[in-house]
Amino acid sequence: MAPNFLKPYLFAGLHILGWLLLGFVMLFYIPLAWNVVLPDVFWLWQVIVLILLILLFYSNAKIIVPKTIFKDNTTPFLVWAFLAIFAMQLIAYFFSSQTGVHTKVSEVIGFKKYRNPYFDNYVFMLTLLVLGISTSWSMLQYWQKAAQHKQKLEQDKTMAELAMLKAQINPHFFFNSLNSIYSLTYYNIEDSRNALHTLSRMMRYLLYSTEGERTTLLKEVEFLKDFIALMKLRANSKLNIMTNIPEKLNDYPIVPMLLLPLVENAFKHGVHATEKSEIIITLKQYDANMTFEVLNTFFEKTSNTEPGGIGLTNTKRRLQLIYPQKHIINCGINNNGKYEVELQITLEQ
Repeated sequence: MAPNFLKPYLFAGLHILGWLLLGFVMLFYIPLAWNVVLPDVFWLWQVIVLILLILLFYSNAKIIVPKTIFKDNTTPFLVWAFLAIFAMQLIAYFFSSQTGVHTKVSEVIGFKKYRNPYFDNYVFMLTLLVLGISTSWSMLQYWQKAAQHKQKLEQDKTMAELAMLKAQINPHFFFNSLNSIYSLTYYNIEDSRNALHTLSRMMRYLLYSTEGERTTLLKEVEFLKDFIALMKLRANSKLNIMTNIPEKLNDYPIVPMLLLPLVENAFKHGVHATEKSEIIITLKQYDANMTFEVLNTFFEKTSNTEPGGIGLTNTKRRLQLIYPQKHIINCGINNNGKYEVELQITLEQ
């Protein structure tokens, strides 16, 4: 695909090439194929017709079509087309009557058949051809611009929505994390300091690695491990946390903060103060295909019908916007009575 700054020159070159080709056919190919010496007035007429066709093409494409067809006014366009054809025929008749070009050419090539002096088939066919091509070209450009404008609006809408979703996720995360550290300061100062250090490392990741549209899978997983370590500090003895994350992973670009809400929801909805709780986090990777599973205890009294709140809802929305047709996410109560979230996603290079 040509760079944007070359496109105007490319289009101009194609137009010049097209007119040169038509000019060659009109001025050289057909006349020379007759293998006769034609009068000078014939060459003059061919040049005049070519210039008139060029003027007709661009006036129709740039002025008439945008002001008629684009505004659903087909009647003025049809009137214009009729007047253009009539004007071309009038010019042909006037030139022929003044110069006798058709009579002279007929004598040279030995063509004695009667010709209607008031109607030029050659000019008529060329006029129709130019009107048809210029109208089609103008409408094609209009549709392309409309499609590009629509696509840009959709992209802008998508980016704005993604920015809003990301803005919702980050404060949501910090609110929960700071609450956890605040609770920890009451009974373990050392652990709270370690937790603050872990949180500062996570904040550094959010500040410097999530500004773009993509981060790396390795950074995202390290961030996830920090979050799990932070949550373990405040976990009671009733909570069992298991992580099955491979030490070696193939690094791929991934949307920042995509996996965190799935784990965060497990801690938020799957932990009970007095009853045994369990959270199992598993990550599997097969080249660019990744499966992320979060399994947690489900407590009827402390959970909503669909646990997850804003985190899980936003994650689903982000997946729909960024990875359409490239992800599957399932969540709900499994056969063992535990809440399970499974995300299958194909990452892109």
